[in-house]
Amino acid sequence: MPIETINDCECNYIKETVAKIDRLQKEVVTVGETRCISCESSLFNPANNTIPVSFLTSCGTLFAGQTDLTGTTTNFFRIESIRCGRYVTLRLLTEGEGGLTATLRTMVLDLDEVKGIQCFEPITVELCTASTPTA
Repeated sequence: MPIETINDCECNYIKETVAKIDRLQKEVVTVGETRCISCESSLFNPANNTIPVSFLTSCGTLFAGQTDLTGTTTNFFRIESIRCGRYVTLRLLTEGEGGLTATLRTMVLDLDEVKGIQCFEPITVELCTASTPTA
């Protein structure tokens, strides 16, 4: 899928898209029919809970996050939440033999510094949950 871009004079389609993805991930609805993959459509079934995304910065480079202390980076993220309609908390996703997996690392991105967004096919990632006391 191509990276979608916006002009400063138009409505902020990227912020709207990020908000929609955040809402869809929180809803995780069952879809009984085949649909095209895009930032605009829900392709969720009970097995999928994440639409991985990559961002293009206003400088024209792919936005990256550091996944570990050795300096390994990723360009794939899961949207966790949005604050003030501008700041998005991202969970870093890493690529492995089994596909993308969620890390324990998160970071905040200022959407005013984003020029483009690319959405990928929905996947399932293990998410952090509240710890359960052991007996």
